[in-house]
Order: sequence, then C-alpha cells, then structure tokens
Amino acid sequence: MTLYRHPIFSLALNTKKKWRRSACGSELVEFNAALVLLIIGFVLPLADLSVLPIRWLLAQEVITSEVRELAQSKSFSDAIERLADGSSLNTQLNRIGGVQLLSANCALVITMLNTPYEIFVASEPKNIRAEWLPNGNRSPCSYEIELSTNIELSPLIMLRNSFIKDIPGLTKPFVWRVKERAHWESYGRNPTTKKFYINE
Repeated sequence: MTLYRHPIFSLALNTKKKWRRSACGSELVEFNAALVLLIIGFVLPLADLSVLPIRWLLAQEVITSEVRELAQSKSFSDAIERLADGSSLNTQLNRIGGVQLLSANCALVITMLNTPYEIFVASEPKNIRAEWLPNGNRSPCSYEIELSTNIELSPLIMLRNSFIKDIPGLTKPFVWRVKERAHWESYGRNPTTKKFYINE
C-alpha cells in the first residue's frame, strides 16, 4: 500500500527545516559578535594592564642598577658625563621592550646627620659649598646621588578607535617618573688640586 503525501504538507515540512537552519545561523553570528566584544572589551585591556606593571618593575630595576654605577664614579663630573652619554641606560631599557627613556638627570643630595637635619642639593659639579664638604662645619653628612628619569611605558596592544580615547596604558603610552638614590662612595681628594672628588 502506498501512502500519498499532500503537496501542502511537504511544503510546510521543508519550510520548517529551512527556518531551523536560519535560526541556528543567526545564533552563530551572535556568538561571534559576543566573542569579539569580549576580546576587545576585556581580554586586551587585561593583557595591557598586566604587562605595564612588569615593564615598570624591570625598568625600575635597570634604573636602580644605573644609579649604583653612578655612585661608584671617581668624581661628580664623571657621573654626569656618564649619564649625559646615555648609551648604557638607553640600551638596557630598550632591551625590556616597550620602554623608552625620555629624560634623565642626576643630583647630589647631602643630608646632615645631626639636628637640624638640613639638606643641600647640588645639580652641578663644583657647586658644593665648603660647609657641606666632608670636613665642613655641617659634617657629618650623608652623601647620595639621585637619578631622576622620565620613562614611557607602551601597552602590549595599542587600542585605538573612536570610542576609547586618551587613556594612558590602553590607547597611548604611560609616562612615569622614577627616582632612585645610592650612597656616594668616593670621599677622597684629588692629589693635584687637593679638592674632594665629590666636588669636582
């Protein structure tokens, strides 16, 4: 016995199958759009925020090492010349990746160890007054060289679009000021000029 299927029933069945296929396709498109929004709105910013502190810590370690090297200079003039050359500090920061040195300056910070605990800052050689020298009236004093730098930290992925603008660390580099100090090590005198190396 052969069953007869009415043409209208066959048309309705085919239409139902097509509707199911189209519904599944729309759900797939919505999932892709949600996935893109998740990546742009959450994953990428989270990656940037996790990379910046790591780069900052590595840059700070490099600057700390550099200021220790400066503290071992024979004279204050030698320390300033080494910093003015800038090749060593620049090279080490560039190796980190995403870190750029904008500026660097050093100064000699002299602090009295007794009351009234005054502080004298010398930013140039031969600029320390006699009373602040190791044999001066204000001694004993602590002598430290301070390295002050401005560095630019770039995010892992720069997010640039019309909705997100001018957010440091996401859409543009983050500028940070880092200061480090180290105790000066050369307190001797120049045998020719009889002056302290710290003031030359």
